[in-house]
Amino acid sequence: MIKKTNNNFAKKYEESAVVQKEIINRLMQRLSIINISPENIIDIGSGIGLGAKNLIELYGNAELYMLDNSFESLNSRIIDKKNLHRICANFKNIPCEDNKFDFVFSSSALHWDLDIKSSFEEVYRILKPGGLFLFSTYGPDTLIELRSAWSCVDNNKHVNDFYDMHDLGDLMLNLSFFDSVVDSEKIIIDYEDVAKLQKDLKNIGSKVLNKKGQHKGLSTNKKMNFMYSQYEKFRSNRGSLPVTYEVIYGSAWKKINITNL
Repeated sequence: MIKKTNNNFAKKYEESAVVQKEIINRLMQRLSIINISPENIIDIGSGIGLGAKNLIELYGNAELYMLDNSFESLNSRIIDKKNLHRICANFKNIPCEDNKFDFVFSSSALHWDLDIKSSFEEVYRILKPGGLFLFSTYGPDTLIELRSAWSCVDNNKHVNDFYDMHDLGDLMLNLSFFDSVVDSEKIIIDYEDVAKLQKDLKNIGSKVLNKKGQHKGLSTNKKMNFMYSQYEKFRSNRGSLPVTYEVIYGSAWKKINITNL
């Protein structure tokens, strides 16, 4: 059973999700030129519902499903509509029947699963023939400054690895999506200090995903301070520290089986 709403969690998440909100806005711009009238929509990795809030404004009569593996995020309830449903599950085991959704949406979420191939397979399975898949995720240059600073400290994994845009394009092609489009851009955010960046990453639930059996040791204050000093090398003439996000956007359609027409 989902526990009572944690408004403080939602507030901290929304305040820290500056990049995530901007990416959703850019996905909405792309969606505005696509002519669809979906009856069933699922937002995969919905978080507290920043994307779902936009989707339900666009498609008010559709049944909208928010899927996330965090009870706390789903229970934030920044939106609460009669035709809004919440599912707590991981991306590669979605408890929905085949060919259910006209539209699968996902923003800044799919990279959190190490097995992204299985996630894309699930998307294809639950998508109706002729349905749209629209997503954003992050590429290898995301948090490149933070990764570089940590590399001077030790050999532990402190920043996630991200999938290359071309690999995602090949994956969609191999899964028989058609009219797939993949492109990327870099969004750079200015921070006053690294501690604020780390706080924002924590507030949005960012965590380093390690392969099974791989140990990640705790960082000592000495290591942390050394990392901070290494990050200072990136400080700009304006006095700010840059944080790079390589944002990958993708869209594709599920093929219609002609023999079933």
